[in-house]
Amino acid sequence: MSGKKNRIRAFDECVEEHLKENPGEIGEFIETALEEYEKDRDETALLMALRQAAKANGGMTALARKTNLSRESLYKTLSPSGNPRLKNLLLILESFGYSLSFKPIKSAR
Repeated sequence: MSGKKNRIRAFDECVEEHLKENPGEIGEFIETALEEYEKDRDETALLMALRQAAKANGGMTALARKTNLSRESLYKTLSPSGNPRLKNLLLILESFGYSLSFKPIKSAR
């Protein structure tokens, strides 16, 4: 075995790398994350997806410029324990070209 240190890449790093190499897929990635959130209400997974998309799309500095929020605020907001204000979530979604919309819930009649 050579002197090189074996490194196992984290899933986050793989997703970010894929999105950096395929920026056209960021929108679909966000849409899928929002659809999954609608089904399972896993806030941590949604925030992680938004964080991965942000890192792949210029990083938190670029997102801070687009949203007029501080980098520190964004890191806190998109952390696994984040609890974003609706206003901040809207700014983040808008930075990716999305809006928050409401639709009727399909009844099970």
